[in-house]
Amino acid sequence: MRNKTQTTISLHPPQQTVFWCPKRFRVLNAGRRFGKTTLAIAELIRTASFIPGSKSIYFAPSISQARDIAWNEMKNQTKPLWARDPNESRLEIYLKSTTGEPSQIWLRGAENIESARGNKIHFLVVDEISSIRNWEYIWNEVLRPALTDTLGGALFISTPKGYGHFFNLYQKQNIDDDYKSFTFTTYDNPFIQASEIDKAKAEVGEDSFRQEYMAEFVSVSGQVYKDWNMDRQFTNVEYDPNLEVNVSFDFGVNDPTALIWFQRQGGEFRVIDYYEQKDASIDHFVHILRSKPYRQPSLYTGDIAGRSRSVGTNTSPIEEYAKHKIFIRTRSVKSIEDQIRITHKYIPSLYVSNKLDRFRDILLNYRYPEKKGLNQQNENPIHDEFSHGARAMEYYFLNIDGLDTEGLNFNKKIQQNDFKSWEI
Repeated sequence: MRNKTQTTISLHPPQQTVFWCPKRFRVLNAGRRFGKTTLAIAELIRTASFIPGSKSIYFAPSISQARDIAWNEMKNQTKPLWARDPNESRLEIYLKSTTGEPSQIWLRGAENIESARGNKIHFLVVDEISSIRNWEYIWNEVLRPALTDTLGGALFISTPKGYGHFFNLYQKQNIDDDYKSFTFTTYDNPFIQASEIDKAKAEVGEDSFRQEYMAEFVSVSGQVYKDWNMDRQFTNVEYDPNLEVNVSFDFGVNDPTALIWFQRQGGEFRVIDYYEQKDASIDHFVHILRSKPYRQPSLYTGDIAGRSRSVGTNTSPIEEYAKHKIFIRTRSVKSIEDQIRITHKYIPSLYVSNKLDRFRDILLNYRYPEKKGLNQQNENPIHDEFSHGARAMEYYFLNIDGLDTEGLNFNKKIQQNDFKSWEI
């Protein structure tokens, strides 16, 4: 890329394919060493050069990563264009413009996303997006509004990391014409010797190579419910008013509370809805339950820890829900390993609505710690953003396991039990 001040960035053909694409939002899924950072810098300089007084921002998962990945190369490529020296502490570069008001390029970290709130952004690059947490909030609450006044565009860049928000973003082109997605492998960089990539293939393992070099979306290592088949079981599941509705809870204190809506048809278990929220009251969740367009649930299940009383209120979540006529069945279990073992029996019959991307991500990313050479099934899964929904599912199958789940006998048994007998 060349502009009138004679700064030059050379892009290889696959990079140029992305660079010259006219779509407003572009998603680049690329293998390591493809040249993602060079492309990002070219994009930012283009906006700064041709929109006088504009503001463009490069985001990485953290400010330290932004500095390490892009700062020095950004300075080297923009030096002929400087209006004044860069701000080293704030990672900001000021470029000459025809109006006299410098265009700005900022580097920022997503861990301090609030620093971008209120800005008008003409173009943004989000790098290593698969490693950014709370992406939905960051995009919906901060970054997308910042592009509204300017009709600004964005380039989202990452190497895949299992299935999650980057996978969802990559699929966005299927439903929104403003989006275009690209996939390039490390082999597509003509400046990387193919023999070196082949050598890496022999060293890093098949799954890592597929993800890191071939830019394939693959299941995370240590996936707990790897027998759940996304291609077959993430499908067109709709609410059926003729079927009973069951709801299962994972109660959050400092973590989100998660709710899953199930329906059963013969031997199938269908997930028709999912909701999670952090720092919300019981009244909030009661409102959510009652606002759904479904029939009254015939069964509520949850974690036995929900019977524990709070020191401050001297009451438990299950007691509080009971005040609203929501009676939650719990069941003690010896260990998380037993809970998972029970759930595995039902996973082949678990079908999830293809409208529930979040619950799909939970099933695909709920995983054990990576401890090579050890039996992972002897470990507890990682406690993270995916574990709450998975636990709500496990509490459901734990509570119904061993009962007649083939129709009226099960429902009758549940309905005949009073609230006090539901801890079994």
